Amino acid sequence: MIRHLWHTHRLALMAFLIALVALVYFGGRTITSTIYWMDPAHQEQPLAGWMTPRYVAQSYKLPREYVQPALFIAPDATPNRVSLESIAQANDVTLADLQARIDAAAAQFELDRDARNND
Repeated sequence: MIRHLWHTHRLALMAFLIALVALVYFGGRTITSTIYWMDPAHQEQPLAGWMTPRYVAQSYKLPREYVQPALFIAPDATPNRVSLESIAQANDVTLADLQARIDAAAAQFELDRDARNND
């Protein structure tokens, strides 16, 4: 059967195999990401120097609009993989200060979300 398909519909079979590989790859990434972020140990973790702004946003379930100002990042800045330790050093603050700013951003996000839901 495979031999027949290969000889008669080679292009369609190759396209199907490529689509199947893509499905397995992206499906696997989605499943592993979901499992990782559903673990309570990865939600609202205390900040550590190795974390990136994107990791913090994922952990606290915050949109970029709330994380960027809390971490001294300009809203129009291009995303890069800078660590919180680098951000703290560049802005002459401690990780505890960043933690307080993230906690305040999370509280503000909750208030804004509740206000939108009540309207």
